[in-house]
Amino acid sequence: MPTALPRDAERPLALAVRHINASVPDPIDTETLLSALGAPDKAGAEHLYAFFDEVEVETISDLARSGAVTYGALARGARRCLPPDHPTRLWLDERA
Repeated sequence: MPTALPRDAERPLALAVRHINASVPDPIDTETLLSALGAPDKAGAEHLYAFFDEVEVETISDLARSGAVTYGALARGARRCLPPDHPTRLWLDERA
């Protein structure tokens, strides 16, 4: 049974999923995105790349502040799929 999301997570997750699904051929849902963000390997790399590359940092920050995922988990996800000098990766590393 999926864990209930914090209420404040619903909007940023919906925005993120819309951005991702506009960019990749295989759609993703919120549960799959959260699972990929917490995975220790390259699971969901295509979706994660679209998430970190295209979703505004304000939305990513809203997601972290909602409690659905930590800045540390986001930074680890960004390190798995973004180059070291990517602005979003650098931004997340500062907050982790």
